[in-house]
Amino acid sequence: MRALLLRLLLLAGIGVNVAFLLINLKPDRPHFGARRKARVVLRAGPARAQWVKENLLSEFAAAHDVDFELISAKTFEEVLSIVEAEKDHPTGILLADINDELSDDLHRSGALRPIADIAPPDELGPALAEYVPEAVERGRIDGKVWYLPKRALIDIAIYLKPAVEDLVLHWEKDRPAIQEALKEANGVGLPRGYDLSKTPDGWDWFDLFVAGWYWAHHPAPWADSPGPAPRIALRTGLNEDALNDMFGTFFSHGLKEEDVGIGKLDAPPVLDTLQWRALFRRHHLLDPACEKPEGIDAFGVNDLIKSRKVAWAPINQSDSLWVHGGSRRDAEPGMVGATDIDWATMPEGSSLELLESGEPARKGPSFSLEEVHFWAVPIHSPHPALAWELARFLTQRGLHQRETEAQGLFPVRRDIADEYPILFRLDWMQRMLDASYRQAQEGTGDMPDAVNSQQLDKVYAALREHVLNQKPVPVTLDGVRRAVASFTPDKAATGAKAPKPEAAHAR
Repeated sequence: MRALLLRLLLLAGIGVNVAFLLINLKPDRPHFGARRKARVVLRAGPARAQWVKENLLSEFAAAHDVDFELISAKTFEEVLSIVEAEKDHPTGILLADINDELSDDLHRSGALRPIADIAPPDELGPALAEYVPEAVERGRIDGKVWYLPKRALIDIAIYLKPAVEDLVLHWEKDRPAIQEALKEANGVGLPRGYDLSKTPDGWDWFDLFVAGWYWAHHPAPWADSPGPAPRIALRTGLNEDALNDMFGTFFSHGLKEEDVGIGKLDAPPVLDTLQWRALFRRHHLLDPACEKPEGIDAFGVNDLIKSRKVAWAPINQSDSLWVHGGSRRDAEPGMVGATDIDWATMPEGSSLELLESGEPARKGPSFSLEEVHFWAVPIHSPHPALAWELARFLTQRGLHQRETEAQGLFPVRRDIADEYPILFRLDWMQRMLDASYRQAQEGTGDMPDAVNSQQLDKVYAALREHVLNQKPVPVTLDGVRRAVASFTPDKAATGAKAPKPEAAHAR
């Protein structure tokens, strides 16, 4: 009997050793659950998709016995097509990355299920409390939580500090010429008692014009090509980036969402925006690429900044990392002399027209269009509970901070928003996020639904080109008003809608 017991103990010991041997052969998976396969749709370029898989998904995959297949989409329109096709022909997509502009379309198509239906009731409320309230609200439809916040993008201004320092010290020598240029437009010139704001954070459109005039007429020792040249870039043409620039300026001049329609093309904020654009065009203060018929999108503007050809331009956080060079060792090299970069809020609205007091007749806030990204669950997601766990895992504090540092996303977690000055050790990243949070406080919003549903992107883009292509370019308010009155929107609204380009941060 004793011999039998000893043999059993010996066999048990051998079994334990074999088990430990098997575990040590694959130490990242010390358990024996059934492995599952899951597909995740991510709007990203190949490099970013690979980074997400290696740095964010790998830990979850090991802990939950999941083999992930990452579907990389170049645009959110491509994500829309993939998720809508999944509704009729399921392929095992667990989770999808979408943005707020397409969230209503996907909801109407019946391709998704609401987060509120798959999250444990006792977890949903505490989870939502971790995110910035505005992002949570954008994920609700008719009061129900359909989407979980993932990240955001806000356009801010990027500029070169040496260029602004040179401007602040020496622009006064051009005051007489600037006065004459502005007097042609408003009959007066600069506002009474005008003095250039010392930092772009306080700029309005008068300040931006003064900066553009000075840079275009004087050598730029801080630039790779130091001769006088236009040093401001705005996104132009018929692309998503250009529409953000144009509509953001509309709203900073006081446009209301209910005014966005074909019948409101002569609204004062639209006229003010077009008058400023016309004045910049008359004096060629934007980089020549901005004046080409095809325009220039974020890719082109970012390249101009990175090559130090322009001193001021709109940009978002992800693109800022690409221009700067970022914090990853494997990142693409950024601008030479990236320590010259700084960030600011977008210019405040200011009409060219002045009151008798010498003040602008119409003023508005700094404003930027904001894009919120969500995690969404397809209607046939094979493991809804796992989808909820994964979405929560990917937006936990540590990973959210890591992704911000590596990819430049704008954090949507409340704790990071509260503590970003101490969480991010790199000074330039703190300044970039600081400008973004200031912009969020001063003014952000969505692109109105009517722009997409009524194809008003084509209408407003055509209106802008109609005004700017007049000979000569009208710079008075009456001249711009007459040009707008001569515009026929019916022709602009016909034809296929131009495809939206891949955003630069998807590199």
